[in-house]
Amino acid sequence: MQQLNGLDALFAHNERQHAPMHIAALMVYTPQTTKHKKFRLQEIRSSIQQRLSVSPVFRRRLLTVPYNLDQPYWLEDKDFQLDNHIHSHDLPRKTSESEFHSFIAQLHAEPIAMQRPLWEAHVIHGLDKLPHYAKGSFGIYMKVHHAALDGVSGTDILAALHGVEPQAFKPVAVTDPWQGEAPPSKWAVTRNAYFNNLRKPQQLFTQARQLIPKLRRELQEVPTDHAPPLSWQKSPFNARIDGQRQVMVARFDFTRLRAIRRLFPRTTVNHVILCVVGGALRSYLIKLDQLPTNSLASLVPVNVRSKDHDSCGNAISMLIGNLRTDIEDPLQRLVAVRDAANAAKKLSDNIGRSTLSNIFRVLPSSLEAAALRTLSALAYWPGGLAMPACTFVSNVPGPPVPLYFNDAKLVDMLGLGLIMDHVGLFHVAMSYNGVLSLSVLSSPKTLREPELYRHCLLESFAALDQAAQCQVAQA
Repeated sequence: MQQLNGLDALFAHNERQHAPMHIAALMVYTPQTTKHKKFRLQEIRSSIQQRLSVSPVFRRRLLTVPYNLDQPYWLEDKDFQLDNHIHSHDLPRKTSESEFHSFIAQLHAEPIAMQRPLWEAHVIHGLDKLPHYAKGSFGIYMKVHHAALDGVSGTDILAALHGVEPQAFKPVAVTDPWQGEAPPSKWAVTRNAYFNNLRKPQQLFTQARQLIPKLRRELQEVPTDHAPPLSWQKSPFNARIDGQRQVMVARFDFTRLRAIRRLFPRTTVNHVILCVVGGALRSYLIKLDQLPTNSLASLVPVNVRSKDHDSCGNAISMLIGNLRTDIEDPLQRLVAVRDAANAAKKLSDNIGRSTLSNIFRVLPSSLEAAALRTLSALAYWPGGLAMPACTFVSNVPGPPVPLYFNDAKLVDMLGLGLIMDHVGLFHVAMSYNGVLSLSVLSSPKTLREPELYRHCLLESFAALDQAAQCQVAQA
């Protein structure tokens, strides 16, 4: 058994029927040879079975401690059955891209069975019915609970399932020493919880004693940039969500994103993405006559995984990136977003990039679970609560070259995050083979007009790109 750290347990404790805590990837393939869907499904099943050993995520399940007295454990599931995790779907004969995205949203809205290993793979046949996919195209939508991995470890697993050259599938006998575990006795779990809870107050005090002087120094330091201070805000996206999901996708030329980045020093592709999102939110809220006077901000996950860290689980910190929705000019907004993001990164480095995970590691499990329940209940508060951010923006770099699943070429890939009460909008930017796909996950209660927002994203990027080209021409 392996006990979850505090950050992994945070996602397990925050699981709700209307707000499941899984992330996902959608991959679309074009095979070299067309096969009947039954043979294709069997091939995919056998391929995954041969690769189960690439990650412990596939065959371990959660063992919860009664009354949340302690963090849950990972237990190798002796009852693991691969067929419980692989599902097959056929698209209707006439399906539009928006209907396909609605189907993916429906899959994403369904919680994972928490009594099994926390992943599912859905094979989707008939994607060649969509106009931009070739004959025989199929898709794999794979979702994994966030307690099991983060975006970086997820891309590592996807890389292990693919190759850089097409190869026909060949069944191979694999020696697999894996064995399931019998669950421990309640007495053993309760005894461990007792001793862990005895140690945690001292550990929490130690973390606070290290953190408070750093925070005091940062508060006393005079700002050296023009980034606005952190502002607590209310927006249409800071509301209670429902169980429905909406998925919308906008695609951009990754070469142009990198060209825009090179215009200004200390600017990254992530800054460009934040600028595009800020411009889109500004335009969208102006059209709805709901743009707040203070600038909106985003939560930005940051990878803090070290070389010796487990390849699974979560190793992330969280920055607050100001989106500068108060600035109309796209290039001015980009510079302001860059300065705000760099200031947030400097603050995180000074405090300690692993501070977030360290704090959650020493928090009592019952306190963590109670705080999450209270936060979710406060979503019913009339008018909502003011929050420091209105959305998530996660940038997941993908491979710059084509990948293959056996003989099938990966032609399209996008990621999906998760939404929760108070933060009902999630952007995932995933680059692959020269294209950046920006997927937007939302609830009908938080994003009333997703197609309008998609146009705002495209217009925001076009305005930024045009401004960048004009600046290059004038130089």
